[in-house]
Amino acid sequence: MGFLRKLFGGEKKPYVDERGLYFYVKCERCGQCVRVRADRQFDLLDEGDGYTWHKTIVDSRCFRPMPTVVRLNRKFEVVNAEISGGRYITEAEYEACLAEQQAAKAAAAAAAAEEEE
Repeated sequence: MGFLRKLFGGEKKPYVDERGLYFYVKCERCGQCVRVRADRQFDLLDEGDGYTWHKTIVDSRCFRPMPTVVRLNRKFEVVNAEISGGRYITEAEYEACLAEQQAAKAAAAAAAAEEEE
């Protein structure tokens, strides 16, 4: 496909997720950060004046369930968000958390490699 695109001058357009809403959560027990996608068409309950999203989020470290209920207005803006066992964070906090976790993993791998030598 790359050959045809180059031949006919088409540009690759970046993917834009039109139907997805993304939420970022940090587990209170282990500190694992989780990104969760809610599909606007299938995951939200239409309540007339807005939408409600019910989900039980589970991270990949301690597997603690974090039940949540999010209420959104008709413009898909968060009106109220309740969660137990975790807290909502911003996308920037999520990215920083991922970078921190990857740095910790790399440091642990380096330490393990030094011990083997």
